[in-house]
Amino acid sequence: MPSTVTIKGPLFDKRAKRHTKTMTEAAVETVAEATENEILSKLGQSLKNPTGFYESRIQTDRSTRGAEVTDSGVIYGPWLEGVSSRNRSTRFKGYASFRKSTQMMQPRVRRLVAPVMRIYTRRMNG
Repeated sequence: MPSTVTIKGPLFDKRAKRHTKTMTEAAVETVAEATENEILSKLGQSLKNPTGFYESRIQTDRSTRGAEVTDSGVIYGPWLEGVSSRNRSTRFKGYASFRKSTQMMQPRVRRLVAPVMRIYTRRMNG
């Protein structure tokens, strides 16, 4: 006598694929937001005479590839970071806020993303 097995759930009806995409987007957004805050914190500790303009230009650019925290192309951004040719001709070595923040964020990524993954993993298992 033949038997019938019915398999259903998120893995089989394409919900898991949708949840995975949404989970990835949420994880990227979480890390980008934390990185943006870290950069602003570093700048707050470093800038000697802040006007608020540079800080206001720090933002997350979102694209289909993910998210990137930038200074929106502020002309003196590379000088403040310390990667401009002008840094070689002056005594100012830059604040390295982006580089230092990126280094600080690397070990934090798993902890930041874990709650997001738990939410979507539950959805995929439901």
